[in-house]
Amino acid sequence: MRRKLDEAAKLLFIGDVVADALRTAAPDLAALLQLDAIEPLPTEYVNQRRVKRFGDATFRVPFRKGRFQASRSGGKRRKGRRRYLLLPTEFQNRNDAGMEQRVRDYTVWMGEHYRHQGVIRAGESPLVLAVVIHTGPGRWTTPDGTDALRLLPKRAARRLAAYQPQAYIPIDVGRRSALDLSDASRLGAAARLVGCATARELAAGLAEEWRRFGGPNDVPFRRGMLAWAEEAVLGFPDSGFELPSFEELEGLEEKDMAYLLEDRVKQWQADWFDEGREEGQRDVLEGLAERRFGSDAARRLATALNGSPTSERVAELGDLIVRCETADEFIERLDDS
Repeated sequence: MRRKLDEAAKLLFIGDVVADALRTAAPDLAALLQLDAIEPLPTEYVNQRRVKRFGDATFRVPFRKGRFQASRSGGKRRKGRRRYLLLPTEFQNRNDAGMEQRVRDYTVWMGEHYRHQGVIRAGESPLVLAVVIHTGPGRWTTPDGTDALRLLPKRAARRLAAYQPQAYIPIDVGRRSALDLSDASRLGAAARLVGCATARELAAGLAEEWRRFGGPNDVPFRRGMLAWAEEAVLGFPDSGFELPSFEELEGLEEKDMAYLLEDRVKQWQADWFDEGREEGQRDVLEGLAERRFGSDAARRLATALNGSPTSERVAELGDLIVRCETADEFIERLDDS
């Protein structure tokens, strides 16, 4: 059975990727942290009532030595206290109006469990920063828990902020145009794969990222990229397309890998039309257009797909969904095509 998309996200957004996300979202804080020592923690929590709760991912990151001094008590420095940041991380494919409350609940459960298990030692008060990574199309618009403070004068907001319940930092990976990411960034690679909307684009992107992150230390990340691609492809017009296995891809040169992936795409597309599934493909394209650009764009696409469009025409319209950045651009190019 294939992994669900959120399970695949846990494999794609491993520690190094989340470290990149923190560098992007909170660079001033990231500069204080030893991000190459980021450590995943268990995400199955048992509260005091022995009820199990599950988060998506949690990481522990130590502060750099000398950048965050230990507190003093009575003029003496306390010994044996570690200084670190806890990063509870949630993955969302769509906006969720209850996200703020969920983050607060997860953080409470996490703290209770980690103290009981000794992950948080007696006397330690680690800083906590919750992160929500949005992998879906469109913009993340759910409140992040800081909205009420923005209504106050700045001085009052700063004073009250320390006493507020847990808020979170949203990172819109699905809108990679809003992120300043280098090619060498693992977060950039994840964002490029998350932004794919057809099997052809995904196949080409996977081959490129596999080459870019081809070292022995990148094996977990390559597995995560393939896990994401295996699940994400089910939502494409290429639904039913079977990606090669990890073992088939490992060790191939980029040109051979690209050929293998492209060959799988072409074979599936031939099977699609041979089986008379054009109507199903049109439905999927309309669904993709609606998720990316809204219901008006989907209705216009449905009009363009009326009649008996050729496979080339369907592919051309599907390519518009991938290439366009906004609804206005999509509608304009649709009208001109």
